[in-house]
Order: sequence, then structure tokens, then C-alpha cells
Amino acid sequence: MDKAQAEIGVLLTMQEPTKPMREAAASAGFYTSPGWNTKHPRLQILTVRELLDRRGIDYPSGAANVTLKKAPKAVKPSGEGEELL
Repeated sequence: MDKAQAEIGVLLTMQEPTKPMREAAASAGFYTSPGWNTKHPRLQILTVRELLDRRGIDYPSGAANVTLKKAPKAVKPSGEGEELL
């Protein structure tokens, strides 16, 4: 999470999380969403079964989602693709 500068991270696992895994996730604390003022666990552990059972990731809802960073817009170099016309 630190390397990606992410506010919320999710660990997807095939097996049930161990006690040390749950403790590590709990020690990451909470993210408080600006504007909505809602708390969300910073590190969440989901099993594949939970994901398939439609248990979702606990993150802020709404248009102002600051937990995901937008990728820069791709710019097509001038002249590219014109030979196909």
C-alpha cells in the first residue's frame, strides 16, 4: 500500500486468513473518507469464496472516490493510424 500510495488495500486469498494475518490487517487502522466522513479498514482480507459470494470491498461510495488513482490519458502521436484511412 505504501509503495502504491494507496489508502485502502485488499489481500485476496484462497485460504481463510490466519490470526497473524487478521492482526496485521487490523493494525493498519482505518481510512476516513473526506466529504462522506465514513471509516473503512485500510487493509482488508477477502477469500475467493467471499468474493464469489459477492462480499465486496469496503470502500467509499459516490462520485468522489479518492482511493483509486486515474491513469494518465493516452495521447496518440500525430500521424499514427492515418495509413489505414
